Amino acid sequence: MDQLATLLLGFPPAGGFASLEDYHSQAKSHHQSLDKLASTSNFRQSAANLLEHVDPAVNSMSYLALLNTAINTGSAPLPDLLAKASVFLCTFDPQQTRYSGKALSSLLEWALSGTSFPASVAVDVVATALLRLDPMGSVLTSHHVALAKLALDTDNIIPALPLLDKSIVSYPGIKSTQDPRPLCSPDLPPAAYIAIETGLTKSLTSTDVLQYDLIRGLCYIQLKDWHKAHDALEHVVTYPARDNHSCSKIMVEAHNKWLLVGLLRTGKTPELPPTTAPGAQKAFTTLGKPYHAIAKAFEDGSAAALRTEFETIGPAFFSEENNLTLVHLVLQHFQRWQILNLRHVYTAVSLEQIRQRTHNAMTAAPLATEEEVEQLLRQMMEDGMLRGVVERPADGPAYLRFLDDDEGGPTDGGGLSEAEFARRMQAAAERLRELAPLVRATSDRLGSSREYIKYVVEQQKRDLDGRGRAGAMDDATPFMSQIEDEDLMTGVVTGY
Repeated sequence: MDQLATLLLGFPPAGGFASLEDYHSQAKSHHQSLDKLASTSNFRQSAANLLEHVDPAVNSMSYLALLNTAINTGSAPLPDLLAKASVFLCTFDPQQTRYSGKALSSLLEWALSGTSFPASVAVDVVATALLRLDPMGSVLTSHHVALAKLALDTDNIIPALPLLDKSIVSYPGIKSTQDPRPLCSPDLPPAAYIAIETGLTKSLTSTDVLQYDLIRGLCYIQLKDWHKAHDALEHVVTYPARDNHSCSKIMVEAHNKWLLVGLLRTGKTPELPPTTAPGAQKAFTTLGKPYHAIAKAFEDGSAAALRTEFETIGPAFFSEENNLTLVHLVLQHFQRWQILNLRHVYTAVSLEQIRQRTHNAMTAAPLATEEEVEQLLRQMMEDGMLRGVVERPADGPAYLRFLDDDEGGPTDGGGLSEAEFARRMQAAAERLRELAPLVRATSDRLGSSREYIKYVVEQQKRDLDGRGRAGAMDDATPFMSQIEDEDLMTGVVTGY
């Protein structure tokens, strides 16, 4: 037992490290020793007891090996294991676990399996662990996909938001030149150590990538965060295709939801980004006809026409596609957008005028009373959709006064103070500093990509032929449609 404890506590050494190369060498050696110990009966029998003598934040590799062994052998009560795993996932040394990737992945998979942790705890601690590994959340892993599914299926979205909100810019299987720096280097880009080779993730397919953004979109829809939902779904809609005729079912599903969310977000039919693959555009037009019909009726401004279109297509159709609740929200928000559009004509408008000029698309009729109008207005204010105030003068009818951006109001407390403006500027500057290493890493990958170099050369030739910038941009879409699935994992496509 004493010999085991000495070995387990031997990394990191009390005297520290002479250099990063020294850390790298000793970490690899310690990991190999732990692998050999894990198969011995003495280690397996003592693992649960030894956990009490090892610090998860200091001796992370050793603690992880003991914890996985205790879980596999069932040598400790499940509540104790859950508590110890939770503490470890929230406190481990990220630098050390780069050398124990398979062991950490095994623990994360156990936590997300649904057979041990309560779902709310699992989502929370795994999201925390993934952000300890990669604070920017820039690399998509197999654990991201599993966590997102668990969060959505069990309605534990809030604990997952710190991870789901991050922008993915790199994928496992990335094609790049070998980074000469040791695995423990503090400034090493996350994509250099969160890789299939280190065991910190499994390989991902294009379907995994599409599903992750679709699930993110569904999570934001649950929270009624239309802006984030629309952006997440747009990642799926604009996924690059291998040829001009490719379009997956997931992309079609995302497009139909993207269209509905766009109506909720802006009150208008969203336009497909120019980077959308031609084959996908054709599929969206054909397979999304019912949704385009709803969008057209919404924009035409008639509650009766919108309700008729919905009834003609039928609730059963939208229910089969799991979009009935979203369509109902679109119908409910129709009147909200009618009210918001009045601000382009009025600075103030009476509640009675609002009642007469706007209609509920669920009933195709105006609201029955001014009280119902006021209730709707207050709900819009609480949701942050409307900046306004209802006023009731003693000598006249009640009315809604629209507020300017610099006026106070019940929705946000008014315009930005100098302190708040300075805080936001500081946050933006910090965000730019955090992005700098990712920009450099992406630039390096582009510089070593055969397809990108070929594209740049062809673009320059077109410029020399007198076609100019406009011609180059016109030919960008065919290039995008030729990118293979594996090329996406190199980060060639902007936004992924």
